[in-house]
Amino acid sequence: MKRKILILFSLTILFLLSLVTMGYGQENVKQSCITAKCHVNFGKAKFVHGPVAVGECISCHQLLPKEDHKFQPIKNVEEQCNKCHEPMAKKGTVHAPVAKGECAKCHDSHQSDRQFQLKKSSTSDLCFSCHPKNLITKKFTHGPAADGECLSCHLPHMSEKPQLLTKASNDLCFQCHTDFQESFAAAKNIHKPAGENCAQCHNPHSADARFLLASNTPDQCYTCHAAIQTSATKSTVKHVALDEEKKCLACHSPHTANHIKQLTEEPMALCLKCHDKSLVEKGNKLSDMKTLFDKNINWHGPIRERDCSGCHEVHGSQNFRLLTQTYPPEFYTPYASEKYELCFNCHQNTLAQDPTTMTLTGFRDGSRNLHYLHVNKKVKGRTCRACHETHASNNDRHVRELVPFGQWMLPVKFEKEHNGGKCSPGCHAPFSYKRNKSETRIEKTDEE
Repeated sequence: MKRKILILFSLTILFLLSLVTMGYGQENVKQSCITAKCHVNFGKAKFVHGPVAVGECISCHQLLPKEDHKFQPIKNVEEQCNKCHEPMAKKGTVHAPVAKGECAKCHDSHQSDRQFQLKKSSTSDLCFSCHPKNLITKKFTHGPAADGECLSCHLPHMSEKPQLLTKASNDLCFQCHTDFQESFAAAKNIHKPAGENCAQCHNPHSADARFLLASNTPDQCYTCHAAIQTSATKSTVKHVALDEEKKCLACHSPHTANHIKQLTEEPMALCLKCHDKSLVEKGNKLSDMKTLFDKNINWHGPIRERDCSGCHEVHGSQNFRLLTQTYPPEFYTPYASEKYELCFNCHQNTLAQDPTTMTLTGFRDGSRNLHYLHVNKKVKGRTCRACHETHASNNDRHVRELVPFGQWMLPVKFEKEHNGGKCSPGCHAPFSYKRNKSETRIEKTDEE
């Protein structure tokens, strides 16, 4: 009998305990949706939204009516989020989802394995759910973009800078490219796009050109320098330096320089890096200019100023030898003033047009203009190079020491005198001239 009573008592205790347990579970279901069988996965992720973590579903959801287990949909997500989160002051550049109040475009309102409850497994995957992925699929990819670190450069909600950048364009780039920041601070000249915005030339995500250039050189340069493009591509005579691998960068620095026009060196020194030896380009023989300058003391005016561009167009020209203006390519040519625009840019054009003069030139025999005599002929007028070396000479007025005659180089044998001079080119007898004829007669009388 006692044994039956003990068994009955034990069963009673077990029944009561089961009732207590069932009651406790029912109470929890009422208190939190995440303990119910429907929402058991909520609260299990690495990052759980605060209200979800404490079971306060009704912080965001309103259950109406309770017996139907249906929720009032959230009509204004942004307003709901702003009840707890500080509202975004929509100024400057605002990310489109933020501007539209679509917080849930990027954030999971319940939980996520990503910090800030981001919806995707990585920042870049999240960004590419809206932005085209071909931003980073080209041959060369910027480091942060390749690593999926969009937030290295961009803010996710808003920014006072364009493109949601964390800093002004160049300041942002200098965070990593400190060497450029130092060179910018020390340079005399900064390339205008480089000083304003690196992205004018470089693609910050990916590019098919090296150094993340938007396009290859020289096309990248031509986007701004249209006049240079015309000169370099449409001219009859093109500078062969533009055919080299480095193109524009053979002479110009794209970021900073201590010389004019972003040149990598002082202008004349830059030219002599190539013109320091005899060259043959497209059938044309080019002299060793460095040796010519080293061996001759009297330099032409533009050369004294160390400015080859005084006479030469460095990219391309319609004139031979890349000259900036017209000059006859022939040794002999009928005279016309328009053929000598280059020379008459500095020298008076009447120099070769007036048969007599006492003022235009010292190269005269009395009043007889010897420039006119040599140059101004209808058939066989001599060009300036017949007597003058256009770059440098050891003689006064750049008079040549040798003159071309067919395949030969014949000596000019010029001698300067205080009242004129004389020369005997090749095998000719000496020709002399006297500016002051009366002085000539006195000299002869004295000698006699």
